Amino acid sequence: MQFNFNYILEALIPVLRGLPVTLFVVSFSMAAAFPLGFFLALLVSKRKGAASGLGALFVSFMRGTPMIVQIYVVFFSLPGILAFLAGQLKLSINVYQINPLVYAVIVFTLNTCAVFCEIFRSALHTVGPAQMEAALSSGLTEAQGYWRVVIPQMMEAACAPLATASIELMKNSSLVFYMTVMDIMGIIKTTAAEGYNYLEGYTLAWIIYLVLCYGVEFIWFLAEKRLKSRRSRESVKNSGEREKKYA
Repeated sequence: MQFNFNYILEALIPVLRGLPVTLFVVSFSMAAAFPLGFFLALLVSKRKGAASGLGALFVSFMRGTPMIVQIYVVFFSLPGILAFLAGQLKLSINVYQINPLVYAVIVFTLNTCAVFCEIFRSALHTVGPAQMEAALSSGLTEAQGYWRVVIPQMMEAACAPLATASIELMKNSSLVFYMTVMDIMGIIKTTAAEGYNYLEGYTLAWIIYLVLCYGVEFIWFLAEKRLKSRRSRESVKNSGEREKKYA
């Protein structure tokens, strides 16, 4: 069997046309899951009431089932549910014409939300309740305490696992092809099938996803470095203020 390098050269440009779709699914899912995962982490951490129990059940379900199962469940069941609701509400909407990309974003957002929830819940334990008590005693509201005190410290501990989760999300984004979304993997599978260039196609996919994952890892490395630098500057500033106070 001869490796067809010409296929890779010819398919590279068409395959890269699916890059915006992949980046959109990943970036939108992360952007939506970030605040949702944080609020869900706060809810689950309280361990009080039915809402906390339902939140924990949601996280357990999303993390305990394969992504491909979640994709098929949403892709094949949600249109029927939306069609039923549209019929009950007498809305003239053809839900079967909705872009499959919408369902892909829904699945990946929900899954990422559950993953981020566990990361944030673990990172919150590294801060400790004393930080919030100090923020409240200084006159800050609870929301301000989280924004100014808890979240900056929490994010430093959460950067590494968030980077790992983001890389997993980038790799799992290749599954959107099963929802008929033509992303990078979808275009590769389609073009490779025309000339049975599967080895060359998957080699090209391996290279592209490897580059994308390294890019995601580098972005989180810069974010973690900036957070540590900011904390160091604040520590130096607070030390200087204490020295002036007791001078």
